Amino acid sequence: MPVILAIIVGLPLLLLALPIDVAFRVEGIETFNGQIAIRWMFGLVRFRARIPGLSKPAREPQAAKVRVKPDKRSSRPNVLALLRQAAFRRRVYRLATDLVRAAHLHRLHLRMRLGLGDPADTGRLWALVGPLNAVAQNLRNADVRIEAEYLDPVFEFQARGRLLLVPLQFLILAIGFALSPASIRAWRTLKGRHA
Repeated sequence: MPVILAIIVGLPLLLLALPIDVAFRVEGIETFNGQIAIRWMFGLVRFRARIPGLSKPAREPQAAKVRVKPDKRSSRPNVLALLRQAAFRRRVYRLATDLVRAAHLHRLHLRMRLGLGDPADTGRLWALVGPLNAVAQNLRNADVRIEAEYLDPVFEFQARGRLLLVPLQFLILAIGFALSPASIRAWRTLKGRHA
C-alpha cells in the first residue's frame, strides 16, 4: 500500500518537475495573434498552437446605445483598488521577480506601450509596471522596452522569445502568492467592492 501511494504522489510530482521548452511570438495593437511551440519530456511531447486573435467587438450603431448613469462604485476597474494597496503591489512585484527567475530565459524581445486613458490611473498602473520594467531591462538575453501612455487608452504589445519552465516551481510560487496575507487582503477588498 505505501508503494502504491508513493507512486500516486510521486509520479505527478516527477512529471511536474520535467522542464517545458517554450518558444513564442505574440504581437498586436487592436488584435492579438501569434504562435507558441512547446516541447516537454525531452522532446517526446511536442505541439504548436496559434494564439487566436483577440479583437475589440464591433461598435454598435449610435441609435442602439442606451445611456445609463454609471455607478461610481462599479465604473472603475477593481484592479485599481488593488493597486492602492502597497503591500499587494510589493507582493505582485516579488511574484513577478520570482517568476522571471524561475523561467530560465534563453532570449526575449519585448516592446509594450500601455495606458488607461486617465493619467492618474495610468500612474497607479505604472507604479506596478515601472519597477518590473526596470528588472526586465537588466535580464540577461533580454531586450525589453515598456512605455506608459498617459493621455490615451492604449495597449500595444510585441514579444518573442524562448524559455525553459519547470511547472513545479511555478505551482509552488502560485500557491505562495495565493496564500500570502497581502493576497488574502486583496481578495477581501475585491469581495467587499462586490458586496
